[in-house]
Amino acid sequence: MADPIGKIPFLFPPAHTTLVTWMREMSQIALPGRGRPEPEPVQGNGTRERKPMQQGSARQRPISLPPIALDPQLDFHSPELTEGLAYWQAKAAGRPMPLLSDIRPEEIPRLLPYLSLFEITRENGMPELFPRLAGSKFEEVFGPLHKKPLRSVLAPEILERWHGAARGLIEAGVPLRAAGEVLHDGKDFISFELLLAPLSRSGEAIDMLFLLSQFDMPSLLD
Repeated sequence: MADPIGKIPFLFPPAHTTLVTWMREMSQIALPGRGRPEPEPVQGNGTRERKPMQQGSARQRPISLPPIALDPQLDFHSPELTEGLAYWQAKAAGRPMPLLSDIRPEEIPRLLPYLSLFEITRENGMPELFPRLAGSKFEEVFGPLHKKPLRSVLAPEILERWHGAARGLIEAGVPLRAAGEVLHDGKDFISFELLLAPLSRSGEAIDMLFLLSQFDMPSLLD
C-alpha cells in the first residue's frame, strides 16, 4: 500500500520557508479521503449562493390501518341496531334489499340519531362514499360531514377503512355487523358497533348504504 504522506509536499517547512507561509500552503492541500468542500459560488451581488438542501432518502410512508371487520352473523349488542335491522328487513319485504324510497325517517324517529345514509359511487372502478344523511351519533365521533365528500374530512387511512367496508358490503350483498375500536383522530378508546345494509335507488344495484352506528366510551368512573 502506497504511503500517502510521501505524496504530500511540505509536510515540514523547508528552511527557507516561514511557518506562516508553510501553513498557508498546507491549507491548500486536500489529504486523501478528506477532500475540502468546494467554495460556494458568488452571485453578482457579492453574496454566496446557497445550494438547496437535499431531502433525505427516508420519506413519510402512508399509514396502514386494519380493515373494518365485517360479520354476517347479526348478533347485535345494541338494541337500536337490532331494531334497525328489523326495520330494514320489513322494508325489503322478501327482496334482496329495500329501495331508498322505502326508507321513511318519520317511521323511525327513535333511530334517527343512529342512522346515516351514504351514497355509493364509483371512482376508477372503486366504491366511494358520500353522506346524504349523517346521524348525530356518527358526527359526534367523526365531526360534521353531512353532504361533504369524505375525502375532505377524513384522513386517507380512515377513508380507506370505510371504502373497504363498502366493498365488503357490495360483495356480500346482505346486511353485515361490524365491531371494533374507532381509530379516527386518536379516539381508539371509543368502541363501535355498526349495522351496514344495502339499499338501491333503482332496485338493480347496491348504490346506497343503510348504516346504523352505536359508539361506547368508557366511563371516567371505571
